[in-house]
Amino acid sequence: MRIKSCLLKKIVDWDILPCSIRWKKSVSGVGRMYADIMNMMQAHYGAEGVKKLSEVMYTIGLGQADEISELLGLEKTLEGCAYALLAMHRIFGIKSRIAQKDDNKIVIHVTHCCWGRSKKGWTAHTCASIAHYETGLVKGILPSATHSYIKRYTLGDEICELIIAVKEEETYV
Repeated sequence: MRIKSCLLKKIVDWDILPCSIRWKKSVSGVGRMYADIMNMMQAHYGAEGVKKLSEVMYTIGLGQADEISELLGLEKTLEGCAYALLAMHRIFGIKSRIAQKDDNKIVIHVTHCCWGRSKKGWTAHTCASIAHYETGLVKGILPSATHSYIKRYTLGDEICELIIAVKEEETYV
């Protein structure tokens, strides 16, 4: 055990901890912090505190939309919104994919989330609050788009399913 301990200490000293471990612990920590902050806001400020936290998440998503779009070379289209969300999902350890795509709607399935499926205290309310980040991101990329979850793992569904949609162009005769 002594050799293993020494080796682990050197890995830390030399700052060569594998990225996969760093990301896993960082993502896990972000989820834990968010859930704890939301619970604290609920306890101290009630529903108004949770609403304010959700507004903060929306504002962050809105503020990052241009940066993410430019960084990834995405167009400000429905598909651009979907790929921006998929990219952010990957960063936060969420496995998702486009399940359906047409001219006015893209359906994304989330098959694994390291928060909603495994974090103690993570609830449907926590998911709904943090999803405001995604809504802000979508609105920042394509203001006419809507973003909504129609299935959630935390509500008993097998997957989380979200829809990004734009209204069909109305034609006048």
